[in-house]
Amino acid sequence: MRSRLVVCVLGVWSLVASATAYAQQPAPGTITSPRIYAPAPYDASNSWPAWGVPAYDNYADGPIAADPQYGVGPDGLVTEQIVGDRGFNYEDTPVDRFLAATAKSMWLRGEYLQWNFEGPGSQLLGSPVAGVVDPSQEFQATVAGQPATAQVPTTSGLHFRDVQGFRGTLGLSTTAGSLEANYFVFNRAQSSQFLSVAPASVLAPETQVQYATSTLLGGQPSANLFLYDSSFQISQNTQMFGAEANWVAKSPYEQGFIVQPMVGFRFIDFHERLFQQGTFNQQGFLDPPLVSDIDSDANNRIYAPQLGLRFEIVNRWLTVGFEPKIAFGVNNYDAMVRTERLRSPGDPAVQTTESGRKFAPIGDFSLYGKVNLRDNFSLFGSYQIMVAEGISRPANNIYYNDNGSANPAAIVVDAGFQRMIWQGFTIGGELRFR
Repeated sequence: MRSRLVVCVLGVWSLVASATAYAQQPAPGTITSPRIYAPAPYDASNSWPAWGVPAYDNYADGPIAADPQYGVGPDGLVTEQIVGDRGFNYEDTPVDRFLAATAKSMWLRGEYLQWNFEGPGSQLLGSPVAGVVDPSQEFQATVAGQPATAQVPTTSGLHFRDVQGFRGTLGLSTTAGSLEANYFVFNRAQSSQFLSVAPASVLAPETQVQYATSTLLGGQPSANLFLYDSSFQISQNTQMFGAEANWVAKSPYEQGFIVQPMVGFRFIDFHERLFQQGTFNQQGFLDPPLVSDIDSDANNRIYAPQLGLRFEIVNRWLTVGFEPKIAFGVNNYDAMVRTERLRSPGDPAVQTTESGRKFAPIGDFSLYGKVNLRDNFSLFGSYQIMVAEGISRPANNIYYNDNGSANPAAIVVDAGFQRMIWQGFTIGGELRFR
């Protein structure tokens, strides 16, 4: 009886254990997932090696392998790891949109310049001569008690035509107007004149025309002359560059007759140097001859705020405009005069300088046209004239004086000022970044 009870208990226990073990088996159609996929972590080191995320058995235990595999997660999605920086312009941020709009609002113009610079005119290269109305014409003089003919040269033979240059302009259009800035530069131009003295006539040596540098004597009018009986050479070079920036107000109209006021600032650097060289050989008896040099240098740096107007007639294919501007400038000038071997080979070099400021108003007038070949490209041409006062030029800066052979040469600097005109044509192209 007891043995039967034991058998029954063992049988019941076996059935219960078998049922419990069967209940723990996966149901048909399910997938065993001993691992879970963690969300893609943020890694600022930008060194995530591949797509997907590492497999974890347990968040607390970490990855199951030192070099885990990556792939599709249980939901069939592949996750991209987010790094700290995907590079410039990865997202459409406000800064990106601002930079893109700025680039599309810019335009660039390049121009070839061919201008004429006003020459120094008929500036006398010496002082007035006592008793002579016009020393630039031949006049009678006395040399060592003998009659002679002399003439003081002028700068009338110096001209600066067809000076070539380049101007680049960058523009930026905004809802309130446009900002335009340019830089221009001209090649160094040079003009010279060589005056040769004809040989003296045996029968009438007084008819030989000798060139001369006339000076005051102790600051007073005189007939003091330094003669050159072989040759006299004049040479002058000139160069100009500068920059300009203007704010141009926006017009409510885009076509038809348009008027736009402007305000801006300009800088001009205008530099010139004049060389004089006279040779005296005493009718061939002085060897080596006496070569006298007088050099004069003038540098003008003008800083000027300006106002202007822009008048344009605009249609789809053509723009014609007129642009007057007035600048109120200050000229920071530097002048120098150097004299060497004026009276004899042993005469020392004397160099004097002067610096200062001078009011220099500028008028700038431009007439231009623009042909629109494409939506983003146009041909551009203009005629421009600039007139400035208060410009120091080297021929005006020389004070011709002599204090006697016992004193150093007294041909020194004394800055003078005059009007200057630059004018010429330009041609170029304008590219708009749209």
